[in-house]
Formats: sequence, structure tokens, C-alpha cells
Amino acid sequence: MITRLLSIQFERLKRQKLLYLYFVVMAAIIISNALQCTGSPQDNGMGYYAGGRFPTMCMQSHIDIIGPLFISFFSAVLICGEKASGMFKQPLLNGVSKKQLLIAKTVSIFIIALICFLFVIIFSIGTGFLLWGNHVFDNVQEYFLQILLLAFPQMTMVLFLVLLSLYMSNISGMMCASLIILLVNNLFSQFFGNYILFADFMYYLYAFSGYNGMALEGNIIVLGIVVNIVTGIILVYGISRRTSNMMI
Repeated sequence: MITRLLSIQFERLKRQKLLYLYFVVMAAIIISNALQCTGSPQDNGMGYYAGGRFPTMCMQSHIDIIGPLFISFFSAVLICGEKASGMFKQPLLNGVSKKQLLIAKTVSIFIIALICFLFVIIFSIGTGFLLWGNHVFDNVQEYFLQILLLAFPQMTMVLFLVLLSLYMSNISGMMCASLIILLVNNLFSQFFGNYILFADFMYYLYAFSGYNGMALEGNIIVLGIVVNIVTGIILVYGISRRTSNMMI
């Protein structure tokens, strides 16, 4: 049953062409980053990311605003759009519970988030290889660790956006709320990290990617994993409660 529901969700996203739009936008950003790194890097400070750190730079571009905003768009389409149109009622007539439907939607958003992240990694490594050859693998252990660690806040981000979608009545409201939250959190994560690192899971999107030269230290890694696991559990509970109380 879940497999059939997943195929329905992906078919809907396929019709929306949202994933293809993400590929085009992110490919353009990666190519632009590469050109900046190769053109007079000593003048714009981009030389640091040329070669082995280029994939890290592209991961930072993804987690900054673009990636989370696209994931919020996917959540809005799959959840807010169906709430607004009343489509949540339809599967109930076919013997599918709201819980099963929401699980399928959440899993599909997880998969989409993974596809987007893998696209950034693969495309950035491929672009970097064309420009710098094997030097793109000079820091492979560093950005492999970042990839593993970034899985935690990105999964928590999906759960947060699913819960937010359940409280939003339409797609436009969801997108506005997501953009405001992401912009405010971006500000706090960069300038007030010492005050929010114990509670804000989104801070670790920046900390785990080495954003703005943030040091990836052992205590930050442990704390970040703990914060994301605890936050994830709370969000799952919130999603369950909201689903049970939601009157559609």
C-alpha cells in the first residue's frame, strides 16, 4: 500500500516539474561557482575552494537557502496543496488512512531531499574534475564526513517542513513562512551560533558544512547529532498529534 502511495506522490511531483527545475537552478549555481573559482580567485577569495574544497562550497550553496526552500516547495505541493483541494479525503474512501498517506508523503519528501543532495555532490565533483582533475579529490575524507553529518539536519529539516505544512492552509502561506524562517535562521546561525547551538537543529546545516569557516570539532559533531535526534523525535510526535487531531 505504501509503495503504491509513493508512486502516486512521485507521479504528481513529476507532473509539476519541480525536481527538474531544481536540477537546472543548482547546475547553474555550481557552474557559476566553478567559474568564480577559476577566474582571478586571488581577487575574490574563491581560491580557497578551488580544487579539493569545491564540492564543499557547492554543498554550502545547497544548504544555505536554495535546498531547504525547494524542499519546502515539495512539502507545500504534496501536503498543503492537497489540504487546500480536499484531496486528503479521497484516499480515505479507498481504505487508506490519513496516517498511511502522510507517511508516504513524508518518505517521498525524504527521497526527494536525498536526490537533490546527491545531485549537488555528483555534479560538483564532475564539474570540479573537469576543471582541476584529480585535485577535486584532495579533501575527499573531509567532505565525505560532511556528507554523512549533513544527513542528520537535512532529515530533521524534512520533518520540520512536514509539520509546518500540516499547519498551513495553502501553498503560498507555506512558502512565505518557510522563507521567513530560513532567512531568520540563516542570520542567527551565522552571527549567534553560540547561543542557539543547544536547541536549533538548522544551525548544524551550517556547522557541519564548514560554512564561513566554522570549525568541525568533535564536541560540535556530538552535540549536533544529539540535538537533531532529540528534535526529530519531538517533530515525529508533533506530526502524529497533528495528524490525529486534524479535521479534514
